[in-house]
Amino acid sequence: MGRSLSTEEDGVCSFLTVSQMQFKKDKEKAQRKGDLKEEAALCNQLGSILARHGQFQEALEEHRLELRLLEGLGDVIGCAVAHRKIGECLAELESYEAALKHQRRHLDLARSVSSDIEQQRAWATIGRTYMFMAEGQQSSSALEEAEKAFMKSLAIVEEKLEGEVSQREVSEMRARLYLNLGLVYDGLKDPAKHTYYIKKSIYISEQTQLLEDLYRAYYNMGNIHLREGQHSKAMRCLERARECACKMKEKHMESECCAGIAQVLLSLGDFVAAKRSLKKAYRMGSQQPQQRESVCHNLRYVSKVTRLQQALEEAEASCDRGAALALSEQLGDLFSKAGDYQRSLEAYKKQLGYAQALKRPPHELAVIHVSLAATFGDLKDHAQALHHYQEELACGRETSWR
Repeated sequence: MGRSLSTEEDGVCSFLTVSQMQFKKDKEKAQRKGDLKEEAALCNQLGSILARHGQFQEALEEHRLELRLLEGLGDVIGCAVAHRKIGECLAELESYEAALKHQRRHLDLARSVSSDIEQQRAWATIGRTYMFMAEGQQSSSALEEAEKAFMKSLAIVEEKLEGEVSQREVSEMRARLYLNLGLVYDGLKDPAKHTYYIKKSIYISEQTQLLEDLYRAYYNMGNIHLREGQHSKAMRCLERARECACKMKEKHMESECCAGIAQVLLSLGDFVAAKRSLKKAYRMGSQQPQQRESVCHNLRYVSKVTRLQQALEEAEASCDRGAALALSEQLGDLFSKAGDYQRSLEAYKKQLGYAQALKRPPHELAVIHVSLAATFGDLKDHAQALHHYQEELACGRETSWR
């Protein structure tokens, strides 16, 4: 049975349905008038809305129709932008080569009419697609291509766009390119450069009050700190990102931050606080289906953990060793399934202690030793894994002697 939609998700679906119906009516009206430019503009707007809500296949169809209409009108810049939008959707759908084909067409068209701003956007978009490719393929060559593209985009900003567009737009371009370069250098395992460029992005975003860009920079920096085990720094960055989301009144961004904060708390073993943070993330909802599913999955996990931990505390308080033994095993299995082998190990050790205190028969102890051996194996502690396999064999011999 599928999971029912939350109120927030239901609201998102309703909003999209209403928007699509209204845009369909407006497009039909434009068609009756023969206004191809208006119809193309409506396709662009609807495609952008669908993409923001993670419906990239539907967005792709809108932008393809937009491109056909603009080709009929001979609108070169309009076609260039449509190619960029198509490329962005294809990249999200992981069709990277097709995406790059459209993004390079965007660049060619921008060059044909000497549009510096569209050339800047084209290189930035090409860079992002190579970043996506690198994530999927774990490829340093894709990251190097991304670096080249972002540097070309940055050179256009520095050399040609100063004075041509507003200072705020220039700052926004710089902030986004610095962040992307920081993420590229993070992928290339260059901590000095990734810190330098993300800090530059944060500085520019703070100076110009670019809240969305500041949010992105803090959110990504928080995730980097979390990956490196720097929990206090990760928490500070994610809280700053959340402040930006609150100021913008962007619930889905705030939801992302709450989910990120929950990951920090999970790493620290504070499952009760993680559960609170995940509940906030769930209530606020997310525009991306993958993010929604991740929040639901983690919420189910922490709910099981907290329930078992509370039951174990109660069993220990009442000296019910039999219940404590069973609950320790369940926690060990749950942590192991989630890949949290260190906590799994602690739970199995506790299970073994209770089993020995209760003088359980050797064949039951053997099963626990197998769990411990497998977990030490997962932690690459082969000496301890071997020790517990030997203990299992000893328990087996003791059973046969009896």
